[in-house]
Amino acid sequence: MQGNPTSNSRQKRVAVVGGGPAGLAFLRVFRESGLDWEVVLFEARDEVGGVWYRGSEVQPDPQRTRLPASPIYDSLTTNLPVNVMAYHDYQFPPGTALFPPAAVVQQYLVDFAENFGLRPSVRFQTRVEEARWTESAWNIRVSGKDEVERFDHLVVANGHYNKPYEAEIPGLQEWSGVTEREVLHSTWYREPSAYVGKRVLVIGGGPSGRDLSLEIAQVSAMTYHAVKGQSRNDSTTPRQRPAPARFEATGSGKAVYADGSVDEDVDVVILATGYEHNFPFLSEVIAQRQPPTTEQFPSHLWNSGAHVYPLARHIFPICDDFPPNSLAFIGLPSHVVPFPLCEAQAAATLRVFAHPESLDIEHEKELMRARNTRLRDMARAAGGDESRMMARHWHRISDQVQFEYRDELLKFADMTKWLTDEWLPRMYSMKQVLRSEWSDAVRSGEGEALVKNAVTKDDWYRVLEKLLDRAEKRQKQTAEAPLLESAVKPAGIHLV
Repeated sequence: MQGNPTSNSRQKRVAVVGGGPAGLAFLRVFRESGLDWEVVLFEARDEVGGVWYRGSEVQPDPQRTRLPASPIYDSLTTNLPVNVMAYHDYQFPPGTALFPPAAVVQQYLVDFAENFGLRPSVRFQTRVEEARWTESAWNIRVSGKDEVERFDHLVVANGHYNKPYEAEIPGLQEWSGVTEREVLHSTWYREPSAYVGKRVLVIGGGPSGRDLSLEIAQVSAMTYHAVKGQSRNDSTTPRQRPAPARFEATGSGKAVYADGSVDEDVDVVILATGYEHNFPFLSEVIAQRQPPTTEQFPSHLWNSGAHVYPLARHIFPICDDFPPNSLAFIGLPSHVVPFPLCEAQAAATLRVFAHPESLDIEHEKELMRARNTRLRDMARAAGGDESRMMARHWHRISDQVQFEYRDELLKFADMTKWLTDEWLPRMYSMKQVLRSEWSDAVRSGEGEALVKNAVTKDDWYRVLEKLLDRAEKRQKQTAEAPLLESAVKPAGIHLV
């Protein structure tokens, strides 16, 4: 056993699990904090980057006996402009495509780690097997070692994308048991050549579901894209479908949708249904399937798969097993700009680690009760599985509210130099217009000139303005529907 976190004669020790964007954000903020602590980041693989790092794995295990190292597919590009997604005060290089492929983001993360001197704090190829809170310390056991290391604090930053969520659709398992039919999660998908001439049903309305259905439709005999709440439409490519209600295995096999309509002779079903939160090293700490109420807090931290509860500010646990300043989760919120938000969460984490009294537990409980009530009312109005819907929306932060949340954390941490730029929420709301316009600029040969001299944050902002001007001019020329106005979505009800 190494170290004694309760001793006043030594530095505090902090363990970080995961070397992806969230773990790197914590290391960077710690480096700038001036705290004389020891921070050790445990990374299971041989490089930083997390989900963006594909490594040497060209194709996943064809037998699917082990999950791929990363779910990144070959054609993936970012759905955010690089200057919107970048960490604070660290831009992508001049000339970077505004919506680049995954390899460019991975290189950015490697460069980020080098630039801020983060690599000496990383223990590569070291998987955390178990973390237990014992005798006022986190006892960490890693792969290949029997001894335990002790730390004062634990930061969980292991990402969202290591446990596929496979929706339970009645009849799907029986349907897949028929020869030459196939069901797979999108985590196994890389490129469309395997689907030439086949009839493919992609289920899921997120970015991967949209990307895969569009790409497969270019080579398949027929592609259907099923999304909850969507109407059946045979005039689009891919053809649009509502969510499937059930599958029937007999005969030609049927996909029966929520509206009662049917498709037959489907060869492949791809579940682009997202991922579950997964913390195998905390199996002795986090309970499973212990639903909360809007009035009470469970005694133990729990993981529904869709959210971790109860966490103050989506970060700090409030339970009986360990103090809230001993553990922090960074990177759980979804539908956000992740890199800078992780930095804001990291800044708030260090504040609470160093000053436990700064977190007002009773106030945080009131905020969580209010959020529970709002989400419960929303779920009841929508119908369906109330608990599942509440869980899925708990860490979902609506478009504009994410910036308020980010700034609240930064003010709490006295890191006001990173407060949200005035232009950022508007550009975030226009991301779909910007992506479409960037694609058109690349096709016309104008893309490279737009970004080649973009160095500073202001330079990149001007690139976005030029694209919006370009989109507006094209809109007027083609007399299309109001492109710019329709892209701005309301903040919605998923409040922090």
